Amino acid sequence: MKNHRAGYWERTRCRWQKLRPGIAVGERTNNLDFWGIVFGRPSAFLFLVLFGDVALITPNLLTAASFILLAGSAWLVAFSGPEWWLAAALLMNLNLTLDCADGQLARYREQTSALGSYLDKVSDYFGFLFLFAALGYACWEATGEIYYLYFAMVGLFSQVVVGYVKWLAVADRLKARDGGRSKPGDGGRQIQSRTAVSNRRPWWRVGVKIFEFREPDLFLWIGLALVLGRPTWALWLVAVTQPAVMMAAVAYRGWQMTREDLRHA
Repeated sequence: MKNHRAGYWERTRCRWQKLRPGIAVGERTNNLDFWGIVFGRPSAFLFLVLFGDVALITPNLLTAASFILLAGSAWLVAFSGPEWWLAAALLMNLNLTLDCADGQLARYREQTSALGSYLDKVSDYFGFLFLFAALGYACWEATGEIYYLYFAMVGLFSQVVVGYVKWLAVADRLKARDGGRSKPGDGGRQIQSRTAVSNRRPWWRVGVKIFEFREPDLFLWIGLALVLGRPTWALWLVAVTQPAVMMAAVAYRGWQMTREDLRHA
């Protein structure tokens, strides 16, 4: 029994070491969102330290479970009363935990794949479709104001455009680097594994990112609005911040592509 316990803790220590890059906050980190850094990745890290070697838990299973949690959260927002909104907030943030965990697990097991990367992105956008539709419907039903439905559409469109231009730039960078010979799935789950545990960003710079309102940050703000019983606040925040985030992303990714063209001219 003593040797068994020693072996368990040794395996846990090894998982801890191999998974540490998943919570790195370095200059080359691909996703620099506040709520992902503060909550999503650390909670995913702890989950995988405990369960990362359970054979039944696969990256694609975590992707599917993440989507189901977000869809369940959207259902509670749309079709349940305010007494269920705390549960909805918890589900949408557990979705973020598993959404971060699928990539960390794929890198830990060296199981990155084109299909896994594809499912990860597609499920995210379908999840946002359900979440914004649910918020728009709940706010319209509560207030009778139809503009909340437009706010929801603005939020969804902004997320799609931000993701689209991001992965266009990532794909172009990988193609330029490898001459078109990137490993399948490299543009999604694999690229973050190149982040060094050293070269950390100062934590004050992480704190400032709370005002950037990136994709994972929406789970924080929408969750808080639901806990306070004010879903309309969430859609007002989305309507004000997400078009600005979208335009900044379009400009930044365009600048990145232009810089690559000039570099290879």
